[in-house]
Amino acid sequence: MVRIHRTLVIAMVLGAGATAFAQPAKKVAPNDDLSLLPVDAEVVGGLDFQQLQTSVLWKTFVAPMLSKGDVQKQMTEFKTTCGVDPMKVVTKIAFGLKGIGNANPDGVIVAHGVPKARLVACFDKMTKNKSMGNDITRDGDVLIVKQPGNSTVAFAFVDDSTALIVVGTQATTAGIKAVAKGTSALKTSAAFVDLHKKTNTNDTLWMIMNGNSKAFDQLGAMGIKPKAVYGSLNITKDLSLDLRVRFNSADEAKNLTTMMQTQMKAATAMFDKIAVSADGADMKVAIMLTDAKLKGLMKQFGGALGKP
Repeated sequence: MVRIHRTLVIAMVLGAGATAFAQPAKKVAPNDDLSLLPVDAEVVGGLDFQQLQTSVLWKTFVAPMLSKGDVQKQMTEFKTTCGVDPMKVVTKIAFGLKGIGNANPDGVIVAHGVPKARLVACFDKMTKNKSMGNDITRDGDVLIVKQPGNSTVAFAFVDDSTALIVVGTQATTAGIKAVAKGTSALKTSAAFVDLHKKTNTNDTLWMIMNGNSKAFDQLGAMGIKPKAVYGSLNITKDLSLDLRVRFNSADEAKNLTTMMQTQMKAATAMFDKIAVSADGADMKVAIMLTDAKLKGLMKQFGGALGKP
């Protein structure tokens, strides 16, 4: 988990500046991101990064983490070297990951809103200085970052404001150039398209997860074997979660829904709204928390843990 966390931090920081090597190309719209994400990804999703930073969750949990330790050091070094704050320039992110549960998963991240013109000289400096304790090299229009623990991140670009980031086994010059062609068959997968249509991709965060992922091994041990888990989270004002769990049959969904409805009764006071229902082979979970209720829960559980 430590390696995964470090890899994603490196990707976020460098992704803000990696467009220094971008080649002029057709601008990539967020709805074209799927053509860049791996068809065999275990989890596919999108994040409105700027919207996320306005949330209570970010200010309470994430911001404090970013203000200390190695993360703060990397952020400070990047801002000092490049004169750019990655937290302010990246607008939206799309991602597709596989090998969840492995020390170094494979995946693709697409970051929008990156200002190429301001960062042309930045990565030449970082390559020379081996910034952030990593071995950073430039191979033509590709940046390769080799991290401790055999984790590698590659950067290439599809236009003046869109960074393409590849982690894992495909994080090579040839690998990222193959991804950049945008020939992924993800949008041709009937199963994925069906789930994608039912997911609100305009929310702050949306995700679609394959039920075969190791992430669901513990559920499988309990006899719960979903085909997929998908949904979205919106934090523009209150916190609203729309989650669906797809099973092989309507009977499976109905049986688990009945069980969950019974168990949820004890938790209704914690939420402004919580509802569990069956919709064909899907179990639907809808949760809403007002800002006041969310702060109360964070205070309660933060106190129990001794920290936020």
